[in-house]
Amino acid sequence: TLHIETPLVSFQVEYRRSDWFNRKCDFQSLDAWVTKVSDKMEKTEWAGILGETKYKVYDPKTGEQVKTDRSKLLRGKDDADYEVVGAFGTKFAAASKQHRLTASSVPSVISAIGNSFFSKI
Repeated sequence: TLHIETPLVSFQVEYRRSDWFNRKCDFQSLDAWVTKVSDKMEKTEWAGILGETKYKVYDPKTGEQVKTDRSKLLRGKDDADYEVVGAFGTKFAAASKQHRLTASSVPSVISAIGNSFFSKI
């Protein structure tokens, strides 16, 4: 595990790999999380997966917060939709896709959240 801190943002990065002696499921994984963001960085526009998950997303039908359903949280269906060319690439396929939560669905989301809230009182 690595902890990377800068004046604008801090990350936690984890590298994992499969059991060296049991190669049935051979894998390598690199995961990263934003752990802290400065006020200056918070005010900027974010893109990619970070931008799509910066704010809470609610299911328009149930009003419940969506935390794990990738098809509702992200624009891109596959990881490849977020791949860029090179270390400093900024263009990726999901950037041009419309998010599933659009302005036209906002009223139904607000209504669903209200219904969900009042049904629990």
